[in-house]
Amino acid sequence: MDKRYLLPLTAALGGAAVWVLRLLENRVGFEPDTGLPIPGNLAGLALAAALAGIGIALAIMARLLPSEEEPGPALPDNFTSSSTGLLAVPVCGLFLIALSGTADLAESFSLLPEGAVSSQHTIYGILRAGGLGFSPQGQMLLGFLGLITAAGLFPALAGCRRCGDRPAHRFPSVITLLPVMALVVRLVLTYRIDSVNPSLSMYYVELLALVFLTLGFYRLSSFAFQAGQTRRFAFYSGAAVVFCTASLADGSIYLSSLLLYAGGAVTLIGFLLLRIANEIESEQDDGTIIGPSE
Repeated sequence: MDKRYLLPLTAALGGAAVWVLRLLENRVGFEPDTGLPIPGNLAGLALAAALAGIGIALAIMARLLPSEEEPGPALPDNFTSSSTGLLAVPVCGLFLIALSGTADLAESFSLLPEGAVSSQHTIYGILRAGGLGFSPQGQMLLGFLGLITAAGLFPALAGCRRCGDRPAHRFPSVITLLPVMALVVRLVLTYRIDSVNPSLSMYYVELLALVFLTLGFYRLSSFAFQAGQTRRFAFYSGAAVVFCTASLADGSIYLSSLLLYAGGAVTLIGFLLLRIANEIESEQDDGTIIGPSE
């Protein structure tokens, strides 16, 4: 295996590890009645240490990837691949994002059963009953943004499919900013709900997942304007995978949030794999093995 695949592999394995730790923290680290953290619980301390360690490892492994000068790699030209398996990864991610938007719309019209949007933490039920959850109008907006995001990124992904010597399919670069806009709106609305919670340890993972998803998609969009940096994109994508995987253990009150975290992480890691594979194929076509630029 090429050493440049170490970063996505570390992100996937690290995400699985922190998911277990977060699940354990949710089971034994909070008071069941109040939702307040139990001081000194080992699961919470281990999770924080694991997140810090994985972050350092991702930053180091990002140095194994090429460092470009502007103008940098272009999307889709430098993300193209003929591998159906590689292309299937971001396709699955965009499908989950579309499902997230659909779930937001369903929840805004109260079409989902109450059990599908419940939480294991009592305090979230109290916050939602007090009107501090997503409003129907806000959730409807999130639903439309989620669907627009998935639909907007499909042309970019379609351009990544290599068909012989035909040039990559062109698309308006501005559509790659749609996920960034949607995630910023969701981050603001999510913070509005979570900020009244006195227990920071209960919601910091979710907020950081949204932050790194936003940064990851922002770095992805920069490739459409030939201003992308592979190392930065790889680091933010890897961090998004780790935090999104950990947040899946939280039992969010919104099904759409769980689908978004899963879909966003899979989409980013899929585009990262396409970028790495394209770089390796380009080197092989040139008949040279080029080490990462310093």
